[in-house]
Amino acid sequence: MIRSRSTLAAASVAVAMALSACSGGGGGGGGGTTCDGPLAFWTWVPNIESTVALYEQSHPGVDVQVTNVGQGDEHYTQLRTVLSAGTGAPDAVQMEFKNIPAFVLTDSLVDLTEYGAADVENRFLPSAWQQVKMGDGIYGIPQDTGPMIMLYRPDIFDGLGIPVPTTWEEYVAAGRQIKASGPDRFIGNIGPDDAGGVSSLLWQAGARPFALEGESSLTIDFSDEGAATWAGTWNTLVSEGLVEPVPAYTDEWYRGMAEGRFATWVAGAWAPTFLQTVIPQAEGQWRVAPMPDYGEPVVPENGGSSVAVTTQSECPAAAADFATWLNSDPAAAKELNGTSLLYPATSALVEDLAWLDAPMPFLGGQQANRVYVEASKQVPEGWQYTPFQDYTESVFPGTVGQALVNRTDLQAGLDAWGERLRTYATEQGFQVQGS
Repeated sequence: MIRSRSTLAAASVAVAMALSACSGGGGGGGGGTTCDGPLAFWTWVPNIESTVALYEQSHPGVDVQVTNVGQGDEHYTQLRTVLSAGTGAPDAVQMEFKNIPAFVLTDSLVDLTEYGAADVENRFLPSAWQQVKMGDGIYGIPQDTGPMIMLYRPDIFDGLGIPVPTTWEEYVAAGRQIKASGPDRFIGNIGPDDAGGVSSLLWQAGARPFALEGESSLTIDFSDEGAATWAGTWNTLVSEGLVEPVPAYTDEWYRGMAEGRFATWVAGAWAPTFLQTVIPQAEGQWRVAPMPDYGEPVVPENGGSSVAVTTQSECPAAAADFATWLNSDPAAAKELNGTSLLYPATSALVEDLAWLDAPMPFLGGQQANRVYVEASKQVPEGWQYTPFQDYTESVFPGTVGQALVNRTDLQAGLDAWGERLRTYATEQGFQVQGS
């Protein structure tokens, strides 16, 4: 759910470096769980200070300095800047699952197995834990996750006498009925800029286009059956005008979501609370259901992040302790969910009956947490991101995104995406396979 913004000025980098009081110029050191100075933590999560305060209260003498250097590209650009400079990186840093491989390959993140991370695996949802592992290492402590669900407008479905779709075949059929009711009505949208969303849909369909072995052997291939399954389904949805190929997170899209232009939104479990903040006037209009599938309950992730420890930290044990407590302590997980609106990655909260049964006013009082938890149980293993995910997403709009806009063959768009990525990977020194 992170939206990219322009890079901050160089002065902001200098300030952020100055604030990283406990970080030094090289990895290692700091074997204990205390730190001589403040523990520097970079994060974009809103209102996380209240949860950090709980850690400080339970760990007297520990001072955690929270810094928000920006979201999306800003955050990672700043982080790469200080890592390249050899000084100024934070001890602990927010790290989306999809970006872990890139920072691991540049030796920027600490393998937390040295600090007991493997011992806390059972505190987290398996679907989240698998995404912080790379090879035999553990490079982050999961904080939030995004198993996909389907938001839908019951007034539209009930008004047209259409059952809520449970499969993609039913989704296509429902889309045709909704389209027939009005030319400006769509069952949903698909963003020509949304590489993450399309990747999740490919994941569900069984595609596994990326595979990194070791540090240099990389397969990039969109020719498997899963990719063909996704392309076939969405070729129908796009070519028949059942979904609108327009970006999300725009004023036009917000109006469409509020006014009934779109009957569904297939997204991560964070989506309802996000809508609650941007279109509060839509309270009561939406419900959640399991996302459509291909006949088997398979649910991909869409979003999610962890807290990692940088190799510049002079207090890696203290940073690892902070990351573990922040994301696994039951009180902390509840605070992150209630104050920062994060869907939890820890099993402690998702097994709490009070949390499971809590009604969601924005969703008409629905006990939506139960839908999210069931979705998280259906996440399959095997998906990998590229070790240059920022570039991977940057060329998506000109390949698959262009096919969406032009309503041309999506398999050809996937093939073009793969060709761009294979060329880039070869230029970066990877041994590339795939076609």
